[in-house]
Amino acid sequence: MTAIAAFLIGAPLSAHHSISRHYHRNESVTVEGSVIDVLLRNPHSEMHIEVTNASGVAEVWRLELDDISDMEKQGIVSDTIRAGDEIVIVGHPARDDSNSLFVRTLRRPADGLEYEED
Repeated sequence: MTAIAAFLIGAPLSAHHSISRHYHRNESVTVEGSVIDVLLRNPHSEMHIEVTNASGVAEVWRLELDDISDMEKQGIVSDTIRAGDEIVIVGHPARDDSNSLFVRTLRRPADGLEYEED
């Protein structure tokens, strides 16, 4: 029974720390783009945006964010960010060099909305 309790207690910690396994927590990248979709969920929310790269080519970036509870604490609910919104993201790049970031900050210049990883 002790082994089961230790496993259950340790599980959320290892799940949370898996962010460092997938993203470079000591590096930051800034991207600007237009929201394609938003999915608020646990354990991490997700968003896709279209970004125009330095060559002028449109790319889709996957953004991973905090869980629903952490986002709601900062006023981000299901209809706060919508398709077509222009946003600026600062995040930790994926270790696999994909167009993927773990979001550190999100800003929507049109109205000043700001979000910071909890």
